[in-house]
Amino acid sequence: MTDLADRTVQLYRIMGSTEAADYALREALGIIKTAGSIDELRKKLASFAADVIKARPTSALMLNTFRDILMALTNLEGVEPAEARRLLAEKVESWIARARESVEKLAEIGARRIPDETRILTHSYSYSVVRTLEKCVAQGKRIEVVVTESRPTGEGLATAETLSSKGIPVTLIVDSAARFIMKDVDLVLMGAEAIAANGAVVNKVGSSLIALAAHEARRRVFIAAGTYKFSVETVFGELVEIPSLPPRAVLSPEEAEKLGDDYKAWFPLMDVTPPEYIDAIITEMGMVAPEAVPLVLRELYGSWPPRLPDIDELLERLSG
Repeated sequence: MTDLADRTVQLYRIMGSTEAADYALREALGIIKTAGSIDELRKKLASFAADVIKARPTSALMLNTFRDILMALTNLEGVEPAEARRLLAEKVESWIARARESVEKLAEIGARRIPDETRILTHSYSYSVVRTLEKCVAQGKRIEVVVTESRPTGEGLATAETLSSKGIPVTLIVDSAARFIMKDVDLVLMGAEAIAANGAVVNKVGSSLIALAAHEARRRVFIAAGTYKFSVETVFGELVEIPSLPPRAVLSPEEAEKLGDDYKAWFPLMDVTPPEYIDAIITEMGMVAPEAVPLVLRELYGSWPPRLPDIDELLERLSG
């Protein structure tokens, strides 16, 4: 595989976008602390940011955090290298802390909205979802969780293992059984890679089918996602790029050989759920209706549309 393919597999196998961003930010922290000159810091950090954004383009958290860090980097002309490293390290550490604090707040809000004796279906792996369910248990609520395998990378297995270790009754199902079992669950709770300006949700492939099945069965769909996952780029009509895994990340050489040279393999990792299939987005600011996302973005950035530099322009300026 190419280096980019390796990094793509690496960042998606970390599972949740919060963990992936946390992992990338801690790598960035290492780059910051070991860089010598300002020029070295600028080029290495810009190159790393470009790599991780390209490897996990669906992660609004990754994009938002690195945009903010790169904006800070552009303002360090004339600053001593030691001071520049300190300032940037503080910026990265504040993002790591903010993401974790936001998850704790939204999980508390979400748990309060889930009734006692509720059977919940979830898909893939989301740190925000796991923390919400853990807080349900801490509040004394009796819940049961149905977890999909979440192919092709199988994050649902990690979700099932994590929840089971917390004493939460878990039923693991194949993805294709989601519609069949929907009538036997009370609500759907999923995470998100990104929330588009129109309230659409980008999440692990299969999420849109599950939301459609829930809509048909008249089951509520909640999305647990901090406001740092709200995508500014989509305000201007840009589409979120949907990545796919290289075939060799899923098929063994023996399996590929059996299929022959004429087959085509496509393993998309994400899909987009329309806002009409989502009842609410659980954020650290409270429960947000999909149609209210523009209002939240205006509150976060102080204007509509938000006035933020283009990430590609920032990367080009810093790499030059």
